[in-house]
Parts: sequence; structure tokens; C-alpha cells
Amino acid sequence: MARFTTFRFCLNPTVEQEIVLRRHAGAARFGYNQCLRLVKGALDGKRGGTVGKVPWSGFDLINAFNGWKRSGDAGRVMVAAGDGTVTVQVTGLAWRGEVCQQVFEEAAVDLGRGLSAYTASRTGRRRGRRVGFPRFKSKKRAPLSFRIRSKPLPRAGRVSGSVSRPRVP
Repeated sequence: MARFTTFRFCLNPTVEQEIVLRRHAGAARFGYNQCLRLVKGALDGKRGGTVGKVPWSGFDLINAFNGWKRSGDAGRVMVAAGDGTVTVQVTGLAWRGEVCQQVFEEAAVDLGRGLSAYTASRTGRRRGRRVGFPRFKSKKRAPLSFRIRSKPLPRAGRVSGSVSRPRVP
């Protein structure tokens, strides 16, 4: 029988490490909110008859976010040439290389879990109190948190020191 354990740690990061950790937490909130925007936009398009499929699962949300982050909607710059012509260059989400990609993926998975809980609650397959439609995460109200699976943070973001782990019987 497999037993999965989750650990919570209290960190004492340096100033540089705290900047990296806050950047990852902000990216997770941004990814969650952008995936929710994509879902709401697809729902509005479905009501209007313009969009066929609404990304609802974590996998669909990851794919939708990956498509969006490389598009002109995520970022573009105006480039002026010497002869006076101006062209638009698509940059996508330019700062995405500063954080671990898994932060965005896990945020999409979190939203997928929220959407499935909402669906199960509405259909009566979920016990307990009814679950509402997911809301946007606020900078002021949402706790600073993010998840990554097994890859370490970039070198500047690693937290050094010893971490003791409780013994599992």
C-alpha cells in the first residue's frame, strides 16, 4: 500500500531567494487568473455560438494557457524601422522564462479541480456545502503560494540549509 505524505516547511530565505519565491507565487496567481479568463471567455463565446469547446479539465487548461502564452494576446511590441514603417512583433508572455513552467501548469490543474468540484456540486455528486464557480485570485487577499512537482527552483531561488523531516512510522 502506497502512502503519500505532504510536508510544510517554514523558510528563512535571503532577500534574493524571497524575490524568486514571490515571483513564483505571483506567476501562479497570474496563471490561475488567466486560465479562468480563458474559461469565462470560452463560456461567453459558447453562449454566442462562436466557440465550440470550453477548457474545463486541468489538461485542457494547460493546453489553452500554452497556446495563449505564445500568442499576440499575451504580448506584442511595436517595432519602428529606420524608413518609418512600423510592424507588430509578437513576443508572447516575455517573462515566462523567469519562473518554473510547472508553476503555470499546477495553477491550471488547481483551477481544473475547482471547476470539477463546481460541476460535481451542481449535479449533486459532491457531498457537503455547495461549491460556487471559481473566482479570480486577488493580490491582496490570496495567500502567497505555489506548487511545483519535483523540479528544483532556478539556482538563484534555491533555499539552502538543513530541513529536518519528521519520521514516518
